[in-house]
This record gives sequence, structure tokens and C-alpha cells, in this order.
Amino acid sequence: MTYILGTFDHIPMNEFKAAQVQTRELLYRYKEPNRIAFEYFIEGIYQRRISRLNEAEDNLLNAIEEAGKKADHYLLYTFFSHLAFLQTYKGNTIDAVNSFSLAKKEAILLKDAYLQVLIAINISDIFYRNYIYNQSLYNLDQAQSIFEKYKLDQPRIQYLIYYNKAETFFRMNRVDSLKFYHNKLAVKKGLTKSYTYKMRTKYYLDLLNHNYASALQSILALKKDTSYRYANIDEQNLAEAYYLGGNLDSAKYYLNRLIAEPEQDNHPEIKFRLYEVLGEIAGKERLHEQAAQDFKQALKEYKDHLNRLTQVGNISSQIKLDEIQGLYLKQEEGYKKERSWLILFVVVALLVIGVVAMIYRNVRQKRYYEKLLFDSKKEELAYINSHEIRRHLCNIKGIIEMIKQSDDKQGEYLQAEDHLYSETEKLDKAIKNISLKLDH
Repeated sequence: MTYILGTFDHIPMNEFKAAQVQTRELLYRYKEPNRIAFEYFIEGIYQRRISRLNEAEDNLLNAIEEAGKKADHYLLYTFFSHLAFLQTYKGNTIDAVNSFSLAKKEAILLKDAYLQVLIAINISDIFYRNYIYNQSLYNLDQAQSIFEKYKLDQPRIQYLIYYNKAETFFRMNRVDSLKFYHNKLAVKKGLTKSYTYKMRTKYYLDLLNHNYASALQSILALKKDTSYRYANIDEQNLAEAYYLGGNLDSAKYYLNRLIAEPEQDNHPEIKFRLYEVLGEIAGKERLHEQAAQDFKQALKEYKDHLNRLTQVGNISSQIKLDEIQGLYLKQEEGYKKERSWLILFVVVALLVIGVVAMIYRNVRQKRYYEKLLFDSKKEELAYINSHEIRRHLCNIKGIIEMIKQSDDKQGEYLQAEDHLYSETEKLDKAIKNISLKLDH
């Protein structure tokens, strides 16, 4: 997987197909069990690089289907993650969050703390892009908690968590919190992005402290700095700095250039702000007709953005239910071990009963051991079925707890009603099943 990503994400397009054929031959020569899944994945990379995003998504879905046949959880984690990145690029927020949620389940099954941290960071980034900052911070706190619990030796990931928190606090206009994480981001040799993190959060502080001239000077210098990874986010901040600093012509130039980029076509959460600032500039220049057009376009983009936010809310509720189920799965692993010991105990008890019955052949003892066997089976049935009840009860309690914590309890209940009814039906069925077995 490392070879495929390292090769096909960067190889010149005129060499892509030849490398694809060579890789396919190697996969078949050495009878790689997941060769079909890898073929779909490589073709997905090709389609993505030539901007045929729907075809790229179809190939990733086929790769996921093939990996699922082999129950290869690492490949499923990788494919779901790349599918989520592709869907994010396409602007399909709801699908991206759902794909990351599925990748998270695979990471839990792999018991890989590092992968779980990465997923939490990626989910937080989607909420950040959609201005849901508290949820973004919640996922970053989750990532930090897992990182510390398993004592991961990954400075790069720790810095990524610090930087993402700094970015979120910048958007929330929380200067003190931004400064706290800026101070944690020291430039370190071997961490290639640490310099970018440090310098970007430095001019963030200038922007929040209204030092626009200093921020402009820093961003323009970084644009020429080969050690710094200049990106679209810097262009957006440059336009904002020009606008806030009163240089309206330069602000318009960068804003229009950003809007014209194809990368923004699927991202109303970015474009509505760009049009909004253009409208404010036109208003200051007394170009009222232009201002009206820009604000109208901003409103259109914002409506699209709000529609996607509603979808994120629905997925967020589903993720909470998934986390409840995930906690149950962890508990169930412990129960399986206990059950194995119980079964072993029952088997041994049965052997002892058989030996004793053959030796004594006493009716009274026979009845006693028959009762013991019955009680043992009864206990086993009660044990097994009690955990069936516990699973559904845990899910119901989790849904109720989610509703209790929500600011919009009625809305949250309506979203969770079907899940609650379904779990109640399953709980009722489990209880009836216990009664039926114990009666026989």
C-alpha cells in the first residue's frame, strides 16, 4: 500500500499506465490475495488524477467490495479513508463523514490506536470546514485522549493535533487559546510541516490582534519562502488581510482569483465567504448593483452550505449511535472470554457428573446431578441471553443520553425515534426468547 500510494500519487501521467500494467503483473505473478482490490484502487487514483471523480469513486467502492470479501480490515480502513478524502474534495460532506465513520470501525477492529487517532483528526477537519467548531474540538480532544492513553510515539501526529486546535481557535476568535497552541508548535528538525504550522499561526495572531500590516508582510514573505508550504488557505487569509487593512483593490484581485479556481466549485462553505467579502467591498465603493449581485451569490452559496450542514447533523447523530455500539463491541470481547471459560467449566462438570453417575448408580445422586446439569444449562442460557438484553439496553440508554445532552431535545428525539423503537422491539424479542428457553 505504501508503494502504491508513493508511486501512483506522484508519477507523471504519461508514465502512469505503464506502471499500472507492471504492478498488475507483479500482483498476479506473486498471487497477491487482494490483487483485484489493488487494481481497482490504482484505477481509482488514475481517474482522480484526470479529474473524473465519479469514476474514481466507483473504483474505490469496487475496491472496498473486494477487500470485504477477504475481510481485510487494514485495506478496508485505507480504502474507506481515501473514499472519504475524495468525497470531501467533491463536496459530499455527508458521504465523507459516513466513510470516515466506517474507516473508524475498521480501525477499532484492528485495535490500532494510531489509525483511530488519524480518523478522529480527519472527522474533526470536516466539522472545521463546515464551521461546526465545537464538534471539531470534541473530535480533536478524542484524538488527544487516545494518543495519550496508548502513549503513541508520533510527534508528527501530536503536532497535527496542536495545529488543528490552533486553526479552530483562530476561526473562533479566541486569541489566548490560539496563542497557547502556537507556543506549543516549536520548529523541529525532521518534522517537515512544523515550520509551516509555526509561521501560519504566527500571522494568525497578528490578524486576531488587528495587526494587518504585519500579517500582510508575513504572508507575502511566506509566499516566497521555499521552506513554507503555501496553500489556498494562505491566499484566503491574504485577501482578508488586504480587506481588513483597507487595500480593497488587492483584496478583490485575490478574492476573484480564488473564486475562479476549479477546486472551489464543490465548496460553498468557502465560496459564500468570498462572495460576502466582495459584496462588502462593493458596498464600500458605492457600487450598489455589484454589491447586490455579490450578496445574492453569497446567499445562494450559503443556502447550499446550510443544506449540507443539516446532513452533517444527521450523520453526527448516527456516529453517536455507532460509538455506543462500538463500546458494546469492546465489552462483548470480554464477555466472549468469560463465556469460553464457562463452557469449559460446564464440559468438565458434565464429565464429572458422568463418572460419578457410573460409580454410584444411585438414584438420589443421579437426580441430584441431573438437577445440577439442568441448573448449569439454565445458568448458561440466562447468562447468554442477559447479554442480549444488555446490548439493546446499552443502545437505548445511549440514545436517551444523547437526547438529554442535546439543546434541541425534540429534534434529536425525532431523528433517533426509529433507532429507539427498533432497539425496544429487539429488547422485547430478547426477553421473550429468554422466557421461552427457560420454560423448556
